[in-house]
Amino acid sequence: MSRVSFWFLLPALLLAVALTGCRFGLETRDPWRVEAEEQCIAQKGVIPSAFMEPIPAIDGPGMCGMEHPFRVTALAEGNVVLEPAGKLACPVIHQVDMWVQDVVQPAALAWFGQPVVAISQMSAYSCRGMNGQAGAKISEHAFGNALDVGAFRIADGRWVTVKNGWKGTQEERGFLLQVQAGACERFTTVLAPGSNVFHYDHIHVDLMRHEKGRTICKPAPRPMPAPLIAKAPPMGAPQPEFAPASAPAEAPSYTPAVYTPQPQAAPPPPAPEPQPSFLSNLFGPRPAPAPVAEPPPPPPPAATLQRPAGVITSSPLPPPPSSLPPAAVSSGRAPQPYPAAQQPPSPQGVPPGWQVGPQGVPMSYAPSSNPETGSVKRKYYTAPIPQASTLPLPKAKAGED
Repeated sequence: MSRVSFWFLLPALLLAVALTGCRFGLETRDPWRVEAEEQCIAQKGVIPSAFMEPIPAIDGPGMCGMEHPFRVTALAEGNVVLEPAGKLACPVIHQVDMWVQDVVQPAALAWFGQPVVAISQMSAYSCRGMNGQAGAKISEHAFGNALDVGAFRIADGRWVTVKNGWKGTQEERGFLLQVQAGACERFTTVLAPGSNVFHYDHIHVDLMRHEKGRTICKPAPRPMPAPLIAKAPPMGAPQPEFAPASAPAEAPSYTPAVYTPQPQAAPPPPAPEPQPSFLSNLFGPRPAPAPVAEPPPPPPPAATLQRPAGVITSSPLPPPPSSLPPAAVSSGRAPQPYPAAQQPPSPQGVPPGWQVGPQGVPMSYAPSSNPETGSVKRKYYTAPIPQASTLPLPKAKAGED
């Protein structure tokens, strides 16, 4: 009977050993877990830093442990503190980090108007069965492949806990529901309050490989529409997108005065100006020169324009004419001198605006090809000498003087 009893109890003993193999060290980790860790590190899913510190491998008991664990003290490039620090494997660290940056922070800004600065975790690596139950299937926490989040601290120091906020204010509920819905898009298992009695106070996320690639997200995500934290300023009057190039930036505007026009007599037509005769052009008074900044001194007598004896008279131009230049005769106007600011200094005995040339001939500084002075590209010529008119004077009549 004793032998029969032994064979009868053997299956029960084997089953007990299988269920408690972790304690006796008879089970090993699946090969894909090590491969996932090494692939994540090779692809730089986690970059070692002051807040993500590589630590020695964790081996056992049983299948528990990690080949390349990290001690994590902060997420999101060190901007979100993890309290307390947790030991995790590379794959779940990478997904949690992206979840915080892409989901948690936008949700906090939308519902609270400020970012999250810390996360309170309730469990990272822990060699135990699911839900902490003895004899249950081994948990993903035993491989550093899961994280339990209990609360979020925002920038003003307020803690938003999963336990109280899940059914708390509208802002807390909206934030936590948005956070859970975003987690279901990144992790293969997400358990939040309402999934079972064990997750009433935290959100569990892991990367467990389920059969046929399915995922578990409980309860079903039902995010709320986020409020409008910052309202845009009221729009003003529409402005033209493009302004014409010729239009000024601000066109002057004015209001004309209101008045009643009065009939007025038409002004008489202006009397025609008398045309100067040929003789008046020769002997009449010459018009005064145009006003300048500094009027030049009056010209000296014509006798001073004559050359002194003994001066060389050879010149590249022909001898001076016996009368005024044609341009002066036709217009009746004397040559206009340059303004005083532009006149070069003149030697003694020479009119302003003139200088003595290399051969003793006055040199013109008038513009090139000036019809009034006759200068052509600063050439040299002698000053015209007044001559007696060959025309007879008109006879005077009685009573005219």
